[in-house]
Amino acid sequence: GHDHALLLNEAYEVLMRSSSRKADGFGKSRGGFGSGYTGDGYSSWNGPIRSQALFVDENKCIGCRECVHHAGETFAMDDVLGSAHVEVQFGDVEQQIQVAVESCPVNCIHWVGSEELPVLEFMARPQRKEGHGVFGGGWERPKDVFAAARNFAKKLERQEQQESSRGANGSISSCLFLRIENHVKFRD
Repeated sequence: GHDHALLLNEAYEVLMRSSSRKADGFGKSRGGFGSGYTGDGYSSWNGPIRSQALFVDENKCIGCRECVHHAGETFAMDDVLGSAHVEVQFGDVEQQIQVAVESCPVNCIHWVGSEELPVLEFMARPQRKEGHGVFGGGWERPKDVFAAARNFAKKLERQEQQESSRGANGSISSCLFLRIENHVKFRD
């Protein structure tokens, strides 16, 4: 049993590594902490980028497929994780999207600012867990993706300030952190 568990864990890591490489553009990275974060979201846009975007909190999603049923060009199911996500922002007409949002039985679909979407989508994906000893390692998602995104944005801001002090240009503004923080306050 132990040998099979090790084999399964290894296979799972290989699959997650290849799927995360696909999701983040084959390993483009800011380097250091937040490995794999590119600043780009995972969902694509139908038409020009708007000020608002759709985000599915995959931890709360129960996999009911209501959103996919009503707006199948916007939402898609991740059969591995058992939750919905936004595939194409505004892939359907707004009326269909609104019906999909309203039909969600657990209110896991949120309207967020388009500038905060990349961090939220990155944090919603399973992250590599630091492992210690025999039982360490693996993958996990933060329980509260909005709080995790707020903390991640703070770290990015600190990293940007450090790079700026060394003469490098940063790319994440404090506006992102404030919008995520305000969304969390509004949500609560």
